[in-house]
Amino acid sequence: MPPLDGSAAYEAMSPSLLAQQPLTLPNQDANPGKDWGEIYGYLEARLSSLKNWRYSWWSFWATLALYILPERYRWLVTANTMDRGRQLNDAIVDGTATQAMEICASGLWTGLTSPSRPWVKMGIALPWIEIDADGKAWMEDTEQRLYAVLAGSNFYPEMAQSFRDVATFGTSPIIVYEDAEDVIRLYLPCAGEYYLAVGSRLTVDTQYREFTYTVQQIVEMFTLENCPPEIRQAWANGGASLDQEFVVAHAIEPNFAIQGKFGKKVTVVPGSFPFREVYWIRGLRSNSELSRRGFSEKPVFVSRWSKVSNDPYGRSPGMKAIGDTKQLQLETRRKAEFIEKLVRPPMLADPELKNEPSSIIPGNVTYVNTANGKKGFAPAFEVNAAALGPMIQDLDKIEARIKEWFFVPLFMAITQMEGVQPRNELELTKRDLERLQVLGPFINLFESEVAAPMLQRILAIMQRRKLLKPMPPSLKGVPLKFEFISIMRMAQRSTESVAMKDVFAVAGSLSEAAKAAGLPDPIRTMNLDKSLKHYAEVSTFPADCFYTAEEVQQHDQERAQVSKGQQMLQTTLPAVTAAKTLSQASLSPDNALGAIIGSGGGGAPQQ
Repeated sequence: MPPLDGSAAYEAMSPSLLAQQPLTLPNQDANPGKDWGEIYGYLEARLSSLKNWRYSWWSFWATLALYILPERYRWLVTANTMDRGRQLNDAIVDGTATQAMEICASGLWTGLTSPSRPWVKMGIALPWIEIDADGKAWMEDTEQRLYAVLAGSNFYPEMAQSFRDVATFGTSPIIVYEDAEDVIRLYLPCAGEYYLAVGSRLTVDTQYREFTYTVQQIVEMFTLENCPPEIRQAWANGGASLDQEFVVAHAIEPNFAIQGKFGKKVTVVPGSFPFREVYWIRGLRSNSELSRRGFSEKPVFVSRWSKVSNDPYGRSPGMKAIGDTKQLQLETRRKAEFIEKLVRPPMLADPELKNEPSSIIPGNVTYVNTANGKKGFAPAFEVNAAALGPMIQDLDKIEARIKEWFFVPLFMAITQMEGVQPRNELELTKRDLERLQVLGPFINLFESEVAAPMLQRILAIMQRRKLLKPMPPSLKGVPLKFEFISIMRMAQRSTESVAMKDVFAVAGSLSEAAKAAGLPDPIRTMNLDKSLKHYAEVSTFPADCFYTAEEVQQHDQERAQVSKGQQMLQTTLPAVTAAKTLSQASLSPDNALGAIIGSGGGGAPQQ
């Protein structure tokens, strides 16, 4: 039976693990799983129930895939169909919707999880708590380690695909596993493979899915020891049997007890784990599952464009654009038909020509009988070429609406800017902010339901792998949070930075005017240190480029000491200069100083 301590064989799956698998094992079933009979019945029933509840979404996804993103949809999860290379996009005769979706997904990926710039930083959930230098250094170091783990895994490629899915289908589950080679690894089921359910907090906490794996993939993922006899036999046969597919079922859900036979309470994994996971071969009842484990954190995170009530699946821009997309395909076909009739019209011919050669190809000759003034070979009707203009204009309007649904004008704001150009940075920022406001709900939903809990799980994995420095005493017991500083989040805050810049410019001008007029400097009313730090924060200026409060205080004290020394030097310098002058002055009797000293007491007697 697989271990239930939160680990799984697939965390180390690799060609190296596959090479360690024996050719055969003793002729017996896999290690019997505890209460597997009751658990198997429960899992199969729950999966079938979730499939029924998903039907209306599943059928809608088929239409979206047909016209926008066909390669990310599975109509039926069936093994050994051997049709993965089939042509999928026969229904797409105008790719405007697909292109618009790609621009939208790329803009979201770059704007929210850019691999080339910081997009998240750690902070304190309680703003009134002051963190010392050690705490700040730990958070900055943790951020850098987090970015290194994300860059070294498949995080960024999978997130790019996730945004394509969520823009089209409105939903995209993301599974985050520990990985022996990359620390973490993400897996992204496509539409049609997964089934979801929400908890009482209306967030998705349950995912079931079906997918096809070959015998070799199953052995590499779960090891031969945990495979049922059918998989073991295929593995032993080798050759073509290694490419035989099976449907693998997978369940992730909260860890609650289920009812077994005679009212018996069945515990799937120990109760210390809030979430559990089970893999098994669909429809193949054996004595054990492929894998069973518990999780200390939720391992699946579902990105939804927008949500309604307790629906587990989201709504998307693709759903709103599907009407225009269908109309675009139909009218594009009609336009092609119109042009075809214009250049290759249907023809009328005299019955006498029925068995005679005829052609409308340029350069060919068709001999007709024109006796009695009749047309022997002529178009059936005349097509008015001027009618093509209104059709093209209508197609342009449809394309523009589809691009609006996918926010192409937002992501291509500079490229597609029309009309009067912005006159300054503030006007350009306000234009962008107006567009970004419509994306605000999705940005907030993504950060709260996906990005923040996912990063918390990744940090927990790094902590278990001992990839983080020990937390300093000042941070122990202090709740931490993630603050998102992505391009889109900063763009929403850019109006504040532009306004602050204008205030700084006006304050400088007023300060100069006040000094010239001999009036009090108005800048004395501003906290310049705080203003500068806040401006740097909203402008995403690196925080580590500022001195800490302790360093600033030390520097101020050093400057104060230097200033005090300079003042003392300025006070004593005249006296020192006078003494030096006196010591170097001549005391001869023929000058006034010598006469005074000579005539007074204490002077040298005159000879």
